[in-house]
Amino acid sequence: MSTKLIGGALSLAAECALPRIQADLQRRLVLGGMLGAASLIAARPLRAVAADADRTIVSPDGIVRTTLESYINDAGEDFRLVLTTYPPGVGLPLHHHPSVAHNYILEGVAESQYEGEALFRFTSGQSYQDKASVKHQIFRNPDRSAPLKYLIAYTVKKGESYLLVP
Repeated sequence: MSTKLIGGALSLAAECALPRIQADLQRRLVLGGMLGAASLIAARPLRAVAADADRTIVSPDGIVRTTLESYINDAGEDFRLVLTTYPPGVGLPLHHHPSVAHNYILEGVAESQYEGEALFRFTSGQSYQDKASVKHQIFRNPDRSAPLKYLIAYTVKKGESYLLVP
């Protein structure tokens, strides 16, 4: 295919590639923001982390969710950045999410499957997107000896949970 400009417009090859380039740039910006927030939080003094103990929730099966950042805008939308740790071998029951989320695996292995899709496996350094309003049939740490730790960024209505179990 020719990449020559015709009449000042983009070539056909460039027009075809543009959506992929835009999606890649957007993904990189989101991941960069998540990593930047994580590095700032990791650099906080121990006293500041201890003061945020009320921002940590531990489920009966040992899943630890620490809200690192929460910003509520004038429209009542709560943007959250959450550090989540799953003990070895722990997973969730069937559930769904009210909104899309971006996830970045910091350490360990995650397995995820949405209704009608194959099972996907994600490892340290990989990212994926949670879907809104679709049955999330499987989400688990399949490793029997190591924890799973990941960052998740999402927006929900103020006071609304991101994890909805039917």
